[in-house]
Amino acid sequence: MIKKITFLAAFSFIAMQFTTAQTFFSDDFSDLDISDWTTYDVDNDSYTWGAGDFATGGAVEILEFDAVLASRSWIQGGIGALSPDNYVVSQAIDLTTAGAGLQLEYAYGTTQGAPYHLEEYSIYVTTLNNLTDIQTATAIHNEILSIAGSRQTNVIDLSAFAGQIVYLTFRHHNTFDMNMMLIDDVLIRIPVDTDAIAQSVSLSRYALINTDNQLSVDVKNNGSIVISDVEVNWNDGISDHIATISTNIAPGGTATVNHPMMVNYTTADEKNINVTVSAVNGIADLSPSDNTVFADFNTLTQAGSKAVFIEEATGTWCGFCPRGAVGMDYMSAAYPNTVVAIAVHNADPMTVPEYDTGIGQYINGYPSAAVDRKIGDVNPAAASLEAAYNIQITEVVPVDLSSNATQVGNTLTISANATFYTTFSNANYRLGVIISEDGVTGTSSGYNQTNYYSGGSLGPMGGYENLSDPVPASQMVYDHVGIALLGGFSGQAGSVPTTISNGSTASYDFNYTIPASSNVDNLHIAVVLIDGANGSIVSATQSSVAEALSVEEVSGISTIKIYPNPASDHINIAFQAGIGKYSISVTDMLGRTVINKSVEGVFGSQSVQLPISQLNAGHYIININDENATYSSKFIVSK
Repeated sequence: MIKKITFLAAFSFIAMQFTTAQTFFSDDFSDLDISDWTTYDVDNDSYTWGAGDFATGGAVEILEFDAVLASRSWIQGGIGALSPDNYVVSQAIDLTTAGAGLQLEYAYGTTQGAPYHLEEYSIYVTTLNNLTDIQTATAIHNEILSIAGSRQTNVIDLSAFAGQIVYLTFRHHNTFDMNMMLIDDVLIRIPVDTDAIAQSVSLSRYALINTDNQLSVDVKNNGSIVISDVEVNWNDGISDHIATISTNIAPGGTATVNHPMMVNYTTADEKNINVTVSAVNGIADLSPSDNTVFADFNTLTQAGSKAVFIEEATGTWCGFCPRGAVGMDYMSAAYPNTVVAIAVHNADPMTVPEYDTGIGQYINGYPSAAVDRKIGDVNPAAASLEAAYNIQITEVVPVDLSSNATQVGNTLTISANATFYTTFSNANYRLGVIISEDGVTGTSSGYNQTNYYSGGSLGPMGGYENLSDPVPASQMVYDHVGIALLGGFSGQAGSVPTTISNGSTASYDFNYTIPASSNVDNLHIAVVLIDGANGSIVSATQSSVAEALSVEEVSGISTIKIYPNPASDHINIAFQAGIGKYSISVTDMLGRTVINKSVEGVFGSQSVQLPISQLNAGHYIININDENATYSSKFIVSK
C-alpha cells in the first residue's frame, strides 16, 4: 500500500491522542517515485539518491528493503567505486500544529555484508530547501553503519521544530567503495500511548498431523510507552485461541511473542490462521487497523522428500565467481541426494536470458545465490551455502516429486509428477523443469574465466589460486550450467490443479529438444514445485536424462510390485509369479550402487522384504533381474 502524505491534522491534539497518532509526513517509497523530493549530487559524479527495490523478490525480501531511498558508493558493471556526497530533501512539512512528543522515525541500513557495509549518513532539518543553508546547518543525527547487512530503525525527537514548516534531508557522504545506503519508512508524527503493530506471523507452512506447532507474532511498539503485555488471538475460522503474553517492548522496538496454545490438527487439512493483537497493556489498542496478520497452514498425512534447490548467479566475466563454482561443487558432492544445483549464467555465452532475468530478482550482485528462492543474495562460498542448506533442509514439504522421460530422436518428453499428502481447495502451485549440463566447454574468449584468486593473495579457492587470470577457455570446464527453462522461470501455468486431494498426483509433460552441441550423458533434469503465491521453491528433485529414461518398467517381469512407496524402514517386493532366483540392486540418483542382493527360492506368489533404513532420504532406483529380463522402478526413502 502506498503511503506518501504531508498534511495538517484535521482534529485537535487532545482528541487525536486518544484515537490515533498525529501524522505530519509519511513516505514508504512503495510507489518508487521521489519526484516530490529534491536531490543534490554535490560530488558531481552523476549518481545520486533514487528509489529502488532491493528485495530479492518472490518469497524473499532482504531485510524488508523492498522499496527504498538508495544512494550508491559502488556500482557494478564496470563503474566501480564512488565517493558520494548526495543529498535528498523532502517537500515542505507543515508542523505548525505540532506539539510535544513530535518525533522522526525511519528505517535504514544496507544489504551488504562486511566489510562493505561502512556507509555514513547524516540528517538535517531546515526551514529552507536551499543547499547552502542545508550545508551550513548542524546535523541532528550522524552515523556510520556498524552492523553488516542490516535493517535498523531509529527514532529522533523533533519537538524543537514544532510550530514550523521544515524540510527533512538525508545525506550520504564520507564513504568510498562500500555498496549502498538505504532509507525506508520515513515518518514524522506524535504517537499515542499504546499502539502495537502486528508485523508478521511465524508458523510452519506444512506440518504432520498430531504435531504441535509454535505460532509466533512479531509485534512492534508504535506507541510512546513500554508494552508490558499483549493479548493475542489466533483463529482458524472455527475457534478463538486467546492468551495474554508478557513482553517488554520499548517505544519503536520490536519483539517476537510466542503464543502458548500450539497449532495441532489430527487430520490432513488446510487452514487460514488469522492472528490479532487484540489488547495492549490490558486495554484496547488505540490504533487497531494494523493489528492483524494471516498465515496459511496445512497438515500432512506424511512428509514428502525434501531437496534444497540452489541457484548460483555467475558469469565468466566475474572475477570472484570461481568461489561459486567451488561452493556448488562442494554442495553437490556433500549432499548428492538432497541438493539440486543450477548455475545461472549472466552476460556470457552460457546465458539463458529468461533465467538470468528471473534470478536477478533474488540477488544484488555477482557472485551470489538463491536457496529455494526463499533465502536470497547468499554468498556462494561453501560455508554460506551449507548454512542456508541447513535451514531449508529441515522444512516439512507436502509433496514428492519425480520424473520419467521418453526419447524419440533428439526430442525428450519429460513427465514431471507431484504426489501430495494434504488437501487444497484453492491451490496455487506450478511444476517446472530445468535442464542443466555438466562438462560445458567453449573456444571463444567468452569462455575465459576471470579469476581474482589467481596467485593466491586471496587465499585458497579450490585450485583457482594456481590458475591464471583469466583462465583460458581451453582450461575451463563448467558444471551445473542451466541451459533451458521448461515452463518458464515461474513454472508452467495450469500444470497443477487448484483442487488437490490427499494422495493425488499431478503430472505434466514437457518437451525438450536436445541441442546437437550437448552430450546427453551430461544432461540432468530438475523438477521443481513452485508456490505461485510467492515464487518460492517448495521442493525439487533431479536425475540424469539416462536415469529418467531408465525408469520405464521393462516387460518380462511385469508381475512384480514395490510397496510402500515412499518408505522409511523397508520396502516389500511382491512377486506374483516367481521363478526362482533374482538379483536385486538399488542405485542412487548419481548411479552409485547402494544395495546389492541375491534372492533365491522365489516361486509363485511371494513377498521379499528389503531393509532400507540405512539409506538417506531421497529418490532411488531398484533393479530386479532374473537373467532373462529386468524390472526397474523408482522409489522414495522418507525419514
